[in-house]
Amino acid sequence: MNKSILATAIVSLYAPALFAQDTDSTKVDETIVVTANRFEQTQTSALASVSVVEREQIKQLQADSAYDVLKTLPGVEVRGQGTKASNNSVFLRGSNSNQTLILLDGVRLNTAAGGTYNTLGLIPAFAIERIEVVRGPRAAVYGADAIGGVIAIITKPSNESVHELTLNGGSNNYHQEGWRSAGDLSDSAQGHIVVSNEGSKGYNITDQDIDQDFGYKSQFATGGVTKQINNNWSAGFNGVWQRYENQYVGDFGPAGTAKRQETESYIVSGNVNYLVDDFNSSLQINFSAEEQSDGDDVTNAPRSFIDSKRTSVLWVNTYTGIDAVTLNGGVDYSYDEANNSGEIYGTPVQDFTENTRNNTGVFVTTAIDLSPVLVEASVRHDENSAYGGNTTWGIGAGWFITDSIQLTSNYGTAFRAPTFFDLFYSDAFGGSGNPDLEPEKSESFEVGLNGYYDLFTWQLVAYQNDIENLIVADPLTFVPSNVEEARIQGIELSLDFDTGPIRHTLVGDWKDPQDRTNDRQLDRRAKQNYKWIAGYNYEALGLSLATNYTGERPDAKGTVELDSYITVDFAGSYQVTDNLDVKFKVDNLFDEDYETSYDSFNQFYWVGAERSYYAGIDYRF
Repeated sequence: MNKSILATAIVSLYAPALFAQDTDSTKVDETIVVTANRFEQTQTSALASVSVVEREQIKQLQADSAYDVLKTLPGVEVRGQGTKASNNSVFLRGSNSNQTLILLDGVRLNTAAGGTYNTLGLIPAFAIERIEVVRGPRAAVYGADAIGGVIAIITKPSNESVHELTLNGGSNNYHQEGWRSAGDLSDSAQGHIVVSNEGSKGYNITDQDIDQDFGYKSQFATGGVTKQINNNWSAGFNGVWQRYENQYVGDFGPAGTAKRQETESYIVSGNVNYLVDDFNSSLQINFSAEEQSDGDDVTNAPRSFIDSKRTSVLWVNTYTGIDAVTLNGGVDYSYDEANNSGEIYGTPVQDFTENTRNNTGVFVTTAIDLSPVLVEASVRHDENSAYGGNTTWGIGAGWFITDSIQLTSNYGTAFRAPTFFDLFYSDAFGGSGNPDLEPEKSESFEVGLNGYYDLFTWQLVAYQNDIENLIVADPLTFVPSNVEEARIQGIELSLDFDTGPIRHTLVGDWKDPQDRTNDRQLDRRAKQNYKWIAGYNYEALGLSLATNYTGERPDAKGTVELDSYITVDFAGSYQVTDNLDVKFKVDNLFDEDYETSYDSFNQFYWVGAERSYYAGIDYRF
């Protein structure tokens, strides 16, 4: 596969069968996307591979969280270590979880201390208005960490008036209570608020025979106000608060005492927008903070604390005054602060050797519509006080061969920033970071075909992503260094169509994720993933079925092989009155036993949950 995957895909792109039904077809209704290039454009004119999930689709899936939505999309693998509050990972096109940029209402969630955001399972689906996933490098637009792509979660509602209560319960003492309101505050101001409280006693997340469940509790709130000041000026404010605690396996194996992690975070964001004729300018200021502590689950004595703070300023300008041309550019500044404190088994934790860093990015993007040909180009330079400067760029082209078939190609570079732990870690046991680390860097190319018809749409993409300077800790000294390389080649196929009243989405992912340094498959990434999502609506009844096949994959540096598995989730809802919906869901319908990953230190497998039942109501006031 390593030598032939791209060649096979490119040949298949030109297969005559793909053109057979072109005569009477027209393009599907245009969906507007923002995440691909930081300005509004139709999904067909955004040349990157983009998936968009709207609130109605999320609702039909009866999704609990962002994870439930993401696992249905092309190119996305979700790997868990227990409940959705545990350390879960999202692999986008086979890249590491810390090589995907995650945005919540436009604000970066990847922390400066650890570089990841592993609790997407605790962003309640009830709060989500829309999710956009861009697959492929976006560093030339967003800067660090967008090697695999960008996941953008939007909670700000569209201009609707709604007051809705949701109550849910189910297996393992699961409960969730939520409230959502949105509407006009005046003729020129709108507001929204979402609050959610949930929890579960959990289950035994290991394959060991122990009398221990690993549960969680979580509270989430978001809200904001937008104001149209006059014909040209508008302003807005948004805030997000989250607090959760979860139990996880202790450092000395599942037979020991469970540990408890407590995390509290918040985001405060304000923006001012100016729009006149063909020019739009937006200034956004954000402040985010997260405090995470680990302690014994019985005594709740804290073991260690990690604090991360970020202040960022984003100025974006878009000009469309030139015929068929969109120009976009701006400045992106951030100031990060991180602290490490507390104790480990009675030994004081040493703080990072450096506690602050700042980054300034300047970027320019252009999109040109020379129908039937489309062209995009972007370039960005980032200057960071900790690891120096990085210039990234990307270019894409698209050609509507017919009214309904589009050929695309994209090339881009990207990088992942070393974290405070990578650079500045220090402990009393001799461990340390490496202040001389360089960013991980990637070079990616893809070619694709998109088909847009009245009755169905499809997308076929072949890609290759070469990543170098991978940061890996030495197995003896635990000091990180830039020592490894990876190459990920793959094909993504997605098809959307109807058979009578049933809407289908079929997804196939084939990839070869190779650790080129050690000549082996990358851990926890399957070579094959298949998905089938079906939705049925008839009058007041709605049903959905989500099937997910995950192929075999290695773990523990290739020493363990995880078996393939299939999960099926079934959900339904019924609108009893104009105000009341009742709903149910069965996760893992056929009670599949499966392993999600392996803990090589404690030598046990993390396992998925058995068949679980849920029911609830939504009531609109």
